[in-house]
Amino acid sequence: MNHQPYENWILDEPQLSDEEKQELAHHLRDCSECSRLANGWNTVQRTIQASPMKPAPADFTGKWSSSLASRKREQEKKQARTLVISLSSGAGAILLAIAIYFLPDFSLISLVASFISTMLSASNMVSNFWSITIKLIQTIPLSTLIVTIVIVSGWVLLASITLGLSIWKLAFRRKVQK
Repeated sequence: MNHQPYENWILDEPQLSDEEKQELAHHLRDCSECSRLANGWNTVQRTIQASPMKPAPADFTGKWSSSLASRKREQEKKQARTLVISLSSGAGAILLAIAIYFLPDFSLISLVASFISTMLSASNMVSNFWSITIKLIQTIPLSTLIVTIVIVSGWVLLASITLGLSIWKLAFRRKVQK
């Protein structure tokens, strides 16, 4: 027996024609399964209608509205991050495919060798810089060296204080805005 149209008529409660109502009533007399479904559904509806409505807590709409704005901002940030990651990943894949297609004469070994030679020349440059710095420090008179160190230390201290105040101001501004 096909119960589907009768179950739909019971649960969805569409506007039935007189003929469909008679057909449903006849089916409910004959089918105990659909009859139990109809009785259960009617009981559920009566229970829902008889239950008292609870009022919303005080200031529910205000709290919900304020949290809605922050939830929307967080969702927009998450979507923006996802978009940036997706686009950059796609661009990276496209660039890699183009590089593989147009630069077939490069091999992995030649790239690694170039990287290693670049690192060695960079370390050589750092070594040369340190040796020049040490020779310069040895040739400068002690008083000039002390004055230079004091001036550089003062600038570093001033820059550190300025950076600290800027970070503190930004952190305080965010707390006030929230």
